Amino acid sequence: MKVKIIDPAHPYCGQELEGGIIYMDIYHRGGRPDLYAVKSPEGKTVRLLTHQIDEAHYEAQELNQEIERLGANVGDTVLIIRSGSGGCTLDFDWKAPHVITKIDSSGHVEFDDNAAYGFRPDVQVISRAQEI
Repeated sequence: MKVKIIDPAHPYCGQELEGGIIYMDIYHRGGRPDLYAVKSPEGKTVRLLTHQIDEAHYEAQELNQEIERLGANVGDTVLIIRSGSGGCTLDFDWKAPHVITKIDSSGHVEFDDNAAYGFRPDVQVISRAQEI
C-alpha cells in the first residue's frame, strides 16, 4: 500500500511511499497515534505518526482491498455464505438475500441498514447495485 506524507516539516512531504500501518490504536481512545512504516527512496525504513500522513488516502486503499476481497460493494444484494462473527436482530434470516449497506476499511460489513453488523463474511452476489 501507499502512504501519502502530508507533514510539511517532513523531508518526504507530498510523496506517496510504499508502506503501511505497524501499530494501531484499535480502541481509538485517542491516547496514542497510529504508527506507520514506509520505505524511503533511498531504501531506508521511515516511521511516521498518524498526523503526518493522509489518513483518508490510506483508509480508501484499505477499503478498496476489502471490497475486492469480498467481491461485492455497498448496495449489492448477496447471499451470506459464511458469516464470521458479529451481531444481528432476532428476525435476521441467514438464508435470505440481503443488501450490503456499509463496508468499513477493516472489512466489517453491515446488512439491511444495521439488521446485521460487524461481520467479515464471504458472500455470493445475486445482483449488483446500479450506479448513479
